[in-house]
Amino acid sequence: MKGGTAAGAALYYVARDVEQARIAGIDVAVERLTDAFLRHARQEILFCCAQDDASFAAFRERAVAAGRIAEACVHIAVHAPERLAEAGCLLHPDPNIAAYTWPRRWHDQRGYSLCGVSHTMSSANVMDAVGNCLIFPTQEWDAIICPSRAIAGAIRALWDEWRSYLADRTGGRPGCPVQLPVIPLGIDTQDFAPNRDPAQRAALRQRLGIAEDAFVVLFHGRISFYSKAHPLPILLAAEQLANRIERPVVLLFYGYFPSERFAEEFHALVEDIAYQSTVRVIANTDPDYRGGVWAAADVFTSLADNIQESFGLTPIEAMASGLPLLVSDWDGYRDTVTHGAEGLVVPTVTPPAGSGLDLGYRYLVGDETYGSYIAAASQTTAVDVEATAQALELLATNDELRLRLGAAGAARADAVYDWRHIIPAYESLWEELADRRVRGTESAPRAATRAAHPSRPDPYKMFAGFPTSQLTLSDRLEIAANSVDAINALLQHRMNMFTPGILLDGDQIAVLIQSIKREPGMSAAELVTALAPGDRPRVLRTIAWLLKLGYLRRLNPTAGAPR
Repeated sequence: MKGGTAAGAALYYVARDVEQARIAGIDVAVERLTDAFLRHARQEILFCCAQDDASFAAFRERAVAAGRIAEACVHIAVHAPERLAEAGCLLHPDPNIAAYTWPRRWHDQRGYSLCGVSHTMSSANVMDAVGNCLIFPTQEWDAIICPSRAIAGAIRALWDEWRSYLADRTGGRPGCPVQLPVIPLGIDTQDFAPNRDPAQRAALRQRLGIAEDAFVVLFHGRISFYSKAHPLPILLAAEQLANRIERPVVLLFYGYFPSERFAEEFHALVEDIAYQSTVRVIANTDPDYRGGVWAAADVFTSLADNIQESFGLTPIEAMASGLPLLVSDWDGYRDTVTHGAEGLVVPTVTPPAGSGLDLGYRYLVGDETYGSYIAAASQTTAVDVEATAQALELLATNDELRLRLGAAGAARADAVYDWRHIIPAYESLWEELADRRVRGTESAPRAATRAAHPSRPDPYKMFAGFPTSQLTLSDRLEIAANSVDAINALLQHRMNMFTPGILLDGDQIAVLIQSIKREPGMSAAELVTALAPGDRPRVLRTIAWLLKLGYLRRLNPTAGAPR
């Protein structure tokens, strides 16, 4: 048993060029995780498994910006995964860790851990990648970090489907050894603390043209009924509230629409609903409001109803800004907000399990795209409109409640969700995984005669039936050409030596040739012992290559007999 005991991590990093107007939550989460890792990780060496040199250069720049020295950054190329043992773990910013198990199986399955981070679980690519964890050589020292209990539950449900299928297919019922720790995403809470300043509130409201006595409800993020949150419940609740209280009611949407059509449809709905309430949209690209409009709000709302959602950073940011929350009882929000503590939570309901098998099939065969698949599920997910209206009215009419919820949210954000707490939780996980590498039971150990991946086999084994015969260790060899000049002439042509990396080096080839010249009839086994006893395949490939060039000859009398 080999194994690696390092308990740090190498961060997989690809430089991103994200258009600000269309930036997705997952991109924000990945970039913030990278920066937080660079600022808060205790390890002195910052290992980076970069896709290319440009990505490593970008990683090093981020490290310097985070207060680290450039020399602390160490590049581990993706084609040299065995070096990950120096770090102890590969931290991948998505859950696709299964793809990295096959290269590790070639080197040392105990050498390092694989640790992914799950975000949305609703896309085909992600479901396929996570499903592969059951059939690829994952280990108990691997993990997929889940930002919420709901996501961990979704992954277990997916694995249960795979287990049932494999039981029907093979008669077995394999388990999945991968750990599913729940560690939330984080933020830098100090970045949002200024939003609690009453002076900033007054200045921002004046700039927006919103009256000081107005009751302002803020939504922050992608404005999409298709993939985020349908606006109907909050529009109806705000309109009801505007008809019941004397204060102006303003719904403030800060973010972006996925397309112009989405914007048109949103405004058309607003025109049919909002008569007494006011609805404003502020683009997140507006240079006057690049930092958001948190300070202008009395309440933050996000009535998520989409399976694309996994955790939700904006409620955490709102808490850090001192805002009370009005959110749906939906996936990660359930972990974030306790009803009556940091905000108010309204119920949701979906059709029961078994009601969407045809939706999954339509997605499978291409009748549904990813967008229409999640939208179909969203269209039949109900957020309780009456409960939303009641909660909104309670928040609007109870100043003391808003202050208490806002203060509790700010305290919780700082105590639980700041990166200075999250990164140590990651590090504790890596230490646990390092211990599992030493103590755990290895799954699917590879015999030395087996391929790392069943579908990437030894070509000489898979296609053994193609040639007349195969070289054996007992084969005896002699020089067929009369002079070294003959082979040197052939080697002037690239087509005669186009994959030199699989052969012995030039000096070793010269020794091989001289050995056979001195002792004609040497066996392949004797040449292996003399040249590279620890690398028999390379010696045998070199012998076969010299046979191909006509420089060597096999002495076996039946070597050329066709079958």
